[in-house]
Amino acid sequence: MTSTVTSAATSTSVSSTASATCVNNIPPGKNGYLPPESCDAVLYYVPSFAAAILFCALYGLTTIVHIVQAVAYKKGYAWVVIMGAAWELGAFVFRTLQTRHQNSDLFDTGYTIFFLLAPIWINAFLYMTLGRMVNFFLPDKKLGRINARRFGLIFVCLDILAFMVQLGGAALSSNTGESIKTVMLGLHLYMGGIGLQELFILCFLALTIHLHRKLLQLERSGTETDLQKLSHGSYPWRWLFYTIYVALGLITVRIIFRIAQYAQGTSTSNQILTHEVYEYVFDAVPMFLALIVLNVFHPGRILQGPDSKFIKLTRAEKKEKKRTARMEKERKKRGSWGSDDSASYSLQTHGTRGHAPEYSGHEYGV
Repeated sequence: MTSTVTSAATSTSVSSTASATCVNNIPPGKNGYLPPESCDAVLYYVPSFAAAILFCALYGLTTIVHIVQAVAYKKGYAWVVIMGAAWELGAFVFRTLQTRHQNSDLFDTGYTIFFLLAPIWINAFLYMTLGRMVNFFLPDKKLGRINARRFGLIFVCLDILAFMVQLGGAALSSNTGESIKTVMLGLHLYMGGIGLQELFILCFLALTIHLHRKLLQLERSGTETDLQKLSHGSYPWRWLFYTIYVALGLITVRIIFRIAQYAQGTSTSNQILTHEVYEYVFDAVPMFLALIVLNVFHPGRILQGPDSKFIKLTRAEKKEKKRTARMEKERKKRGSWGSDDSASYSLQTHGTRGHAPEYSGHEYGV
């Protein structure tokens, strides 16, 4: 999740921190425009209608392609990245409406919320994809002692944690009537949440590189089954890793931009806040490119077959699996069957060596 405190947070924080100098009752201009010095101003600039329409079209196209690919490759979990693309589209639909109603709190809030939440889906899709790669490629289906099924869940939960911190900071910084100290605390909390998110991304990246190296080793000395999986798909397995690296890099670019954006505060002297182009170049464009990369090198083109998805077990199967794991754990505690204890057990059960006892059919449940 890569979130952003957008125009709503900016404008309201300025209203609260500069109420002594702002001007009330300025009549709105064309499309509801109010200058930055107005107490009721929502934006520091005039938003571009053409740019909003362009990104509506771009995000609309990638959303459609992701839907088609999810169906074609039978990847049910791809609904996550579809949500990310659709929410980005929703953000720019509100942005388009806002260009014609620049002082509308409704359109500004819609744009802010969708733009704030959309990237969490894209990040989650990367986490879930790596979990399925572990399940698909590795014989023991574990990476760094983490079970493949739990892999994505752990990182998605961490992503949500970072998001909640950012959301709390955004709420404080965008609350009208708060003091300068409270607004700045909100901005610092928001930037701390972004830093926390980047920390989780770096941990995830380290595990991704670890898996990459393990697959390189399997390619050199793996079994025939391992090699068949590595050669499976319509393009080399390495490109799936390159796709994850690129997408994570683009998300990191956006995180760095957001930290730089608010490091200078929220006054009109901050050039990043008074020019819309920065938000497009370092925010909208990177997330669009991340979605396009996932279109071109979709995980479904490589992860195909039984191990490419997690099989849902019935309640009885789950109980049996736990029972088997418990028995295996107890067996390991007793030691191997070649130990002295197991030898004594064998003599007690079978009598002399080479003479097995006779069992009735009832004892075997026959």
